[in-house]
Amino acid sequence: MTLPKMFRILLVEDNPGDVRLVREMLAEANPGSFDITHVSCLSNVSRTMGNQEFDVALVDLSLPDASGLCTVTHLHNVNASLPIVVLSSLTDEDTALLALQNGAQDYLVKGRGDAHTLVRALRYAVERKQSEDKLTYLAQYDHLTGLPNRALFRDRLNHAMTLVTRYQGTTGLMFLDLDHFKEINDTLGHDVGDLLLKAMAVRLKNCVREGDTLARLGGDEFTIILDNLGGADDATAVAEKIIAAMQPPFELGEHEIFVTTSVGIALYPNGGKTAEDLIKHADAAMYHAKSLGRNNYQFYTATLDSQGLQRMTLENRLRHALEREEFLIYYQPLIDPHSKRITGAEALLRWQPAGEELILPGEFIYLLEQTGLIIAVGKWVLHTACARNRAWQNDGLAPIPVAVNLSARQFRQKELAATVERALLATGLESQYLQMELTEGLLMENTGLTDRTLTTLKDMGVRLSVDDFGTGYSSLSYLKRFPLDTLKIDQSFVHDLATGPTDPALVNAIIALGHSLRLTVVAEGVETAEQLAFLSKRGCDEVQGYYFSHPLPAAEFTAMLAGGRPSAP
Repeated sequence: MTLPKMFRILLVEDNPGDVRLVREMLAEANPGSFDITHVSCLSNVSRTMGNQEFDVALVDLSLPDASGLCTVTHLHNVNASLPIVVLSSLTDEDTALLALQNGAQDYLVKGRGDAHTLVRALRYAVERKQSEDKLTYLAQYDHLTGLPNRALFRDRLNHAMTLVTRYQGTTGLMFLDLDHFKEINDTLGHDVGDLLLKAMAVRLKNCVREGDTLARLGGDEFTIILDNLGGADDATAVAEKIIAAMQPPFELGEHEIFVTTSVGIALYPNGGKTAEDLIKHADAAMYHAKSLGRNNYQFYTATLDSQGLQRMTLENRLRHALEREEFLIYYQPLIDPHSKRITGAEALLRWQPAGEELILPGEFIYLLEQTGLIIAVGKWVLHTACARNRAWQNDGLAPIPVAVNLSARQFRQKELAATVERALLATGLESQYLQMELTEGLLMENTGLTDRTLTTLKDMGVRLSVDDFGTGYSSLSYLKRFPLDTLKIDQSFVHDLATGPTDPALVNAIIALGHSLRLTVVAEGVETAEQLAFLSKRGCDEVQGYYFSHPLPAAEFTAMLAGGRPSAP
């Protein structure tokens, strides 16, 4: 990035000597390139920012009418997008560091540094703020369609339900997906599938009101929050409009595609008392629509609860799966993009019922989580992965860390750290060869238990990783607050490196952010030589994906590890 021709700086400083020094330093660095607007107290900031636009704020933490973090907080309240560089005295350095955790982009200690240092801090603040804004947008919006994603959808649903509770009325929730979308993907390819999803999003936007929320949860799953409904008839009108909007074919390049959609509707408060209930009921209504032949809409009714029998059957099978030794762990290698050598592995759960095909976790993990079975299964995964890793080392293979994923329910256990310690002691595995992977959502819960658990695990020597980075609420402050080791870039960004207009810049920003915080950066979902070349050139530390290897049974991974690297493409 280059500085703008005229760099507009808001200087908030009450010391005339420091004001003069800043002006002299910037004039020395690049005469005529800085437009400095000075205010001496916080009370004048709002009026000044209301009359002018600025590229960056340079702010003293000690003012006549404010001190400490309240200055940063006030600036954020007036303009959350304005980058901030904090000026502090030597004795305020701890407060300045705290300001970074609460939204400032950089800080300078008065009396230290020269004109070059000052200009570099201003430049860095603008660049970092731009990266943060991109990541924040990405955390709330789907990168393919530009619609709100799962996290923002949940926020808006909770808000809509709160308004109904306060002012009475009705809110509708719709779940819908494309009928037979998998067949379209398998036949025509993912690129055509992506084009279809984008085109569907456009049609759906034309079916809802301005105040409604259309979101994409992932894959071909969309949701619509219908605010302030007069009743079921209003939801019916929207559903019929959606069904009709899908009738004309989608013209996607050389392909003419006819698709239909199934819609499930639940109304609040009659169709569920909590957000979880409403989501579950709208989802059940959608599957009921599919069972009736697809291309229709259905409202949730209490009779749909009879479908809980199917869920109970699956739950009972899962309860016996552990004792029947039906669970397996597959291992997917992590690769150094330069040497192509194996640097680690991720342990991934699979289910193999007797006489049946292998079942992937997407079909049963949610039920393990909901029923609490994830606790027992999670302990088994942890112990098995540690034992396998110790066995590899006993066989003389190069020691590598193995990553184990933690679910929300596991992480909230008070005895999690003790469970990890027992697994390490029982298997004899050194803690440095175990890595625990957590989602951003878990870290953002920001509870005392989160702090204690992560600190205890870190003190034990266990490595900590943030999985699927960029798909949740990325406030970024948690990256500094918690003792993390690794940042894993979500595969959705890697997938579109060659075609996405913003993905290369975002991946660049994530790698730079991770390295600036001294974190190891791993890219998931690497499938092509072009993706690998891009990540290698940008200094990504490790990669993982089908380009090198699918997840493998333990025996096959052992053979690969013995060779030191995958059978390279």
